[in-house]
Amino acid sequence: MAVAKTVVTMGEKFGNTSRVKEILSWYESDNPGVKTNIARLLNSGRLAGTGKFVILPVDQGFEHGPARSFAANPAGYDPNYHF
Repeated sequence: MAVAKTVVTMGEKFGNTSRVKEILSWYESDNPGVKTNIARLLNSGRLAGTGKFVILPVDQGFEHGPARSFAANPAGYDPNYHF
């Protein structure tokens, strides 16, 4: 008795919308694993299927915070400071 194998494509597995399919078409040269992971990202959470997702930065503490990033740095304006 022959056993029929079912091939599940990303569209069937994730229920890709037309927008997600369009975005995945931009990644034709990537391997199926990369495209599957992109599809997973695009089809999860509250924005699932919209073609949007949000990547939030991880807070790395005071040394990378806004106080340090936007503080005055007069030495940085001196061209010799960088050499």
